[in-house]
This record gives sequence, structure tokens and C-alpha cells, in this order.
Amino acid sequence: MIGHATHYGLNVQNIERSLEFYGDQLGFEVDRRFPVSDVQSDIVGVDGVAGEIAFLEAGGFEIELIAYDAPENDVVHETADGHDVGVAHICITVDDIAGLYEELTPAVEFVNAPQTVGNGADIAYARDPDGNYVELYEPPASDSAGD
Repeated sequence: MIGHATHYGLNVQNIERSLEFYGDQLGFEVDRRFPVSDVQSDIVGVDGVAGEIAFLEAGGFEIELIAYDAPENDVVHETADGHDVGVAHICITVDDIAGLYEELTPAVEFVNAPQTVGNGADIAYARDPDGNYVELYEPPASDSAGD
């Protein structure tokens, strides 16, 4: 039997820069931080990995940031667009998307200004420091799923 999802993992280039974005700018709290262990090499299938992992509490869900310092990794998807196969995004519920958009601009790179979609929700896509897509989602007034 499959249970529920527990976290969303992101590989990042610089753990401190990513913690500033997800922590200082989006307001998530660091739950725990620790160095990458030897077992991580087996998990990802790459010999000799080293680095740091941080988990941030995201309202009953966690965001896992992994910064691999070794071996050197030159594979950065700088040109990926939101419609490309394999590009994922994390969706975060917010109370006031217009206010948050104003607060974060220009420090955060937004793909679009808040837009109302077909179900009445307002969304805006931003990019984290590594180009990962982050959807900010304000549910429609009649939707209690985000509560």
C-alpha cells in the first residue's frame, strides 16, 4: 500500500543561498540540517558524493534541499522552460498572492505576475536561485482545500 507524500527534494548549487530563498523570503523554517552521508552515493548511484542536506517545514510537508559539493557537477538546466518534459515545480499555498508578489519583487525572479485561472485561483510562478519553478497559489475564496 502506498502512503502519503512526505517531502519534495531539490538539488541546489548553494545551500545557504537556497535557505535564504526558501527560509528568509518564503518563510519556511529549517527543521534539520546534516552532511550528506556515504549511503547517499548508493542512493543516487554516484560514487563519492559529499555535501549538505536541509529539510524545511512546509505546513505538514517538507522541502528537502540537497547541495552536493563533490563530485563536481556541471549539469545545470539553465535553459529549461516550464513546459519542458522533466521540469517539475513545487506549489505553495499563500494567503495574499498580490501582496507577496509586491513584497518579493524584484528580489525574486517571477515568470508571471499573479493570474486568475479557470477555477478562480490566483497563481504566479517564480524561480528559486537555481531556476526551479515555484508556484505560489492563492485558492479561490470558495475553496477550503488550502486551509
